[in-house]
Amino acid sequence: MDWAFPVAAFLATFVATRRSLGLGFLSVFAVGYFNGVVRANFLGVYTTFLFDAGLLGLYVGFALFQSDRAAGIFSGPAGRFAAFLIGWPIALSLLPVNDLFVQLVALRATVWFLPIMLIARTLSSADLAVLARGLAVLNVCALAGGAYVYQNGVAALYPENAVTQIIYSSKDVGGFEYHRIPSTFLSAHAYGGAMLFSLPLLLGRSLGPDVRPAERVLAIAGVGAAVGGILMCAARQPVVIFGLATLIAWACTRFHPKIGLGAAGLVVAGLTIAVSDDRLDRAATLNDTEAVSDRVHASVSQSLLDLVIEYPLGAGMGSSVGTSIPYFFAGRAPVAIGLENEYCRILIDQGWVGLAAWLAFLGWVLLRPPPTRLESRWGLALVLMYALVFTTWATAFIGTGMLSSIPGSVLLLTQMGMLIRVREASQGQTPQSTAEGRG
Repeated sequence: MDWAFPVAAFLATFVATRRSLGLGFLSVFAVGYFNGVVRANFLGVYTTFLFDAGLLGLYVGFALFQSDRAAGIFSGPAGRFAAFLIGWPIALSLLPVNDLFVQLVALRATVWFLPIMLIARTLSSADLAVLARGLAVLNVCALAGGAYVYQNGVAALYPENAVTQIIYSSKDVGGFEYHRIPSTFLSAHAYGGAMLFSLPLLLGRSLGPDVRPAERVLAIAGVGAAVGGILMCAARQPVVIFGLATLIAWACTRFHPKIGLGAAGLVVAGLTIAVSDDRLDRAATLNDTEAVSDRVHASVSQSLLDLVIEYPLGAGMGSSVGTSIPYFFAGRAPVAIGLENEYCRILIDQGWVGLAAWLAFLGWVLLRPPPTRLESRWGLALVLMYALVFTTWATAFIGTGMLSSIPGSVLLLTQMGMLIRVREASQGQTPQSTAEGRG
């Protein structure tokens, strides 16, 4: 009966998208929030593609029921960039380099999630309000799930099997006595990443103008749940990215006091919670400069230059370190090549051409920050999105999985889509369907 889960995910997102695009996105995020616990307890081929089915429901619903927004979705520079970033790896996957199934699975993170950026360009202000409310509720649910695992251990929610190996291997908290907390996700990093990427909308709603008191309280609850989740998951990378993104956002606003006070409040609250329990302060190990230096060197070293020279055309889709291969295809996967580095992963899979295309696209999106209009309804949220997206890609040379995390990758790409929209609007390039009363 595991086939019922992807069918239900498809139908839920399909029906939600018919109601509104905001509900469609929210339903996809909801599927992502509970994807891990479902896959762990209903192990099977079909549940592996639960989140993919949810995305398919959004894509089909968008094409059928949001046709005015879908018109010209691949227009403009962003559309042309996306078409190439999708088309190039699809063409490479047709070459008989690796096992066909492995190459098709590798397209999941490389291609399947990318249309979210273009669709997100058409989200309206009302859609964003729906997303903010829904993410606040989802974060509170995730915190409840995390607290349950925190109190009862990971075995209370996750059986030990092929998809939960990373959960059971992450026992490095409190003197290697406790596991990291995954909440309802498939890993602690996925939990922390989702909480991190929910913050721009929620903080924008918490501190922004023209927000009803009840919605502001809900958003604040969502922010609190996100901060609690980032501490509880015991992953250090979300803490580092959040700290750097906060500084960038503050600088983008010319050190606006609202941003400074908000950031200071979150830091004080986080530190107060962290020092109360040694299971919540794993980020303090960042003080170990030698360990941090070793970690960076493992991702950025002389061997990276060697790989650039050795694989100008890539080694075939699915060849890189960090490619998420389902357990039932593990025997077909080639020996992984490369480093724990997202840019290296793109290089190994797509060669110089693919890496150059991604770098050009990121430069086009991120070299120009959005206008700082904190007095507008979503101005603060957009500044925070820019800071978070910029920091995430700037630190992508440490670690992999940035484009395959569920649902963090889709949250990231959604925010990239919003930034693309702002850039296109400033240049008069916004598609007609998004320009008429949707902002």
